[in-house]
Parts: sequence; structure tokens; C-alpha cells
Amino acid sequence: MFTTPRLVAIALCAALNFAIGNIVYLIKLPIYLDSIGTILCALLIFPDRSAAIACAFIAGFIGIILSGLIINPFLPWFAMTVLAIALVSALLTGLATPTFRARPPAVPAFAGKVVLCGVITGIVSAVVSAPVVVYLFGGVTGSGSAFVVAFFLKTGQQLMNSALLSGFATEPIDKTLQVLLAALLYRATPAEFIAMLRPAQSSAA
Repeated sequence: MFTTPRLVAIALCAALNFAIGNIVYLIKLPIYLDSIGTILCALLIFPDRSAAIACAFIAGFIGIILSGLIINPFLPWFAMTVLAIALVSALLTGLATPTFRARPPAVPAFAGKVVLCGVITGIVSAVVSAPVVVYLFGGVTGSGSAFVVAFFLKTGQQLMNSALLSGFATEPIDKTLQVLLAALLYRATPAEFIAMLRPAQSSAA
């Protein structure tokens, strides 16, 4: 499962998560952009779903551990969110790989699948993350989304409802952007590298 090309892909995708996610965290945007590499890793290794899940999760987990040690100590507690994103990416978003690689691009289909996969990933992420935000951190995680939680608290919502509403307001947008960026990176990846990541019988790009 963990061939040398796949290990290289995991390392590159973890670095992508770390770099972009920490920039966004430091400027306190109400989005994350810290799972682009996780989604990209699943796309690169699809249709080997089990390997795509494992590799995407490892890439995401390495990213949050590094970020937790250096910049954002809240992130390692969201390991289950990373797993949820890896699962959705490998089981759903990966199905769109032919559309993402199509030459010439089918823009309406490309955009439609990006939005669909992004919204579903965002909803799943919001549901999985909310209990962590509420029960471990009291709604305050240091990211820009904490301001959105505070906004819903000011409207009279309970903390759990505020965390969920904050997630539903920001996560679909965030994950749609992440799926878009991952799809564009996947589209730009050389076919020869993608073939190295896949079993021989499914190596056609």
C-alpha cells in the first residue's frame, strides 16, 4: 500500500496542508484551507479507495500534528475531522477524477462536482468538529471561525447550536474552495506521476 511514490505524495500533501493552513490561521480568516493536501492525496491515489483513505488521513494527520507542535495547539484534537475528510474525499470526491482531468475541461460539470463535493465535505466536517469545539474548547479555538461562533452566541443560541451553525455557515464555503484548489492541482499533476501512484490495472490518467 505504501509505495515510495505514495510516501512522496503523502509528504508533499502534508506540507501543503501545513503551509497554507498556518498562513490562514495566522491571519485569522473564518475559513481553514488546511485540508487541500488531504483531498489532493485522495484524488491522486483513487480508485484504490482503501489506500486513498489511509494516505489522505496520514497526510492530514501529519499536517495537524506539525501545526499543533509549532503554531496551533488546537489542531491535533481534530483528528476525527481529518479522518472524515479523508473518507469523503476517497469515497465521493474521487469519483469526480475523470471530470477533473478531462481535456478539454467540461466547465459546468467540473464546477458542479466541485460544489457538490465541497458542500458535502463541509457539512460532514462541521458535524464531526462541533463536539470538539464545544466540549474541549468551549467554542474558542483561536481560528477565525471562533468569531462566527461568538456571533451566534450573541444572537441567543446555545453553545452547541452556535458551533453547528458556525460550521454550517463556513465549512461548505471553505471545503468547496479546498476541493476546487485540490482539483486544479490534481488536474495539473503529470499523468506519469499519477500512474506511479496507482495499481497497474487502473493507472490510466
